[in-house]
Amino acid sequence: MLLVQTGVVLRPAQAGPSLACSVVTLDQPHSDACLADIAANPVPQLERPVAFDPTTQGVSHPRSVLFSKELPPYPIGWIVRDWYYSDAPGVPPPAYSKERIYHKATLLYIYATVKVKGLPWHMIGPDRWIPGEYVAVLRIPQRPDTVTGRWIALDLGQQTLVAMIDDTPVFATLISAAYKGYGVTREGLFHIYARTRHTVFRGPPWAKVPEYVINHVPDVMFFDQHIALHGAYWHDWFGLPRTHGCVNIPVGDEAWLWNWVSEVSDQWGPDENHFFMPHPEKAPFVYVYHSKW
Repeated sequence: MLLVQTGVVLRPAQAGPSLACSVVTLDQPHSDACLADIAANPVPQLERPVAFDPTTQGVSHPRSVLFSKELPPYPIGWIVRDWYYSDAPGVPPPAYSKERIYHKATLLYIYATVKVKGLPWHMIGPDRWIPGEYVAVLRIPQRPDTVTGRWIALDLGQQTLVAMIDDTPVFATLISAAYKGYGVTREGLFHIYARTRHTVFRGPPWAKVPEYVINHVPDVMFFDQHIALHGAYWHDWFGLPRTHGCVNIPVGDEAWLWNWVSEVSDQWGPDENHFFMPHPEKAPFVYVYHSKW
């Protein structure tokens, strides 16, 4: 199902042609105008469509957000590991205190980004900086030319997922895709071609003796041979790579995505009691790419 991959052209997940914090640089990380804009645009209050239910979602807490017609004024990001903010980019925190910590899964704005020795540092509050390795930033790709309607973009660089309708982002969450050396989540443009509400995973596929056996894997949607989007109830480290190739998604978020895909099942189905889709060429695309700063 692999099609020709297009060049990745990213556009910022924000509205407006210019923002006060765009003046921030590594040499001049402080800006009164930026601080005023931060005060006017505090932590985003986006709709969270999925509530956590441990009886059905295991330990996987949902990370998803819904977008309105207008994008937020700044790109959004999620903390992927607990860490402490610094007062300037490239320097350690002056104290490792509870007042400075940002906890995993915290949603925030990325007001500015600078590079220190080739690595990104993000401004996440007024003169608050954190290294890029602790943050997953949502970056929305340009829609590939052949794609229309509903499609799903997976950013391996930031370990994020965004559900799109044409050029409009609708829903976003964190993923866990392949960890380097343990498997491959291939870049490219694919169709969802098969899906099942529950299955058993034994793998990885190349192992003579399975390294793992996972029962009741929910809402599995295959798009590249044996590689699938699916719920993962057994961990809560979304935003970090940790798989053999499949794309782990919080269980509640993957259920939302399954239902969203199902809303257009008349185009490629119906798929009741079927594993393979009757018309996969009409099913939503999955676009896998790797963003770089």
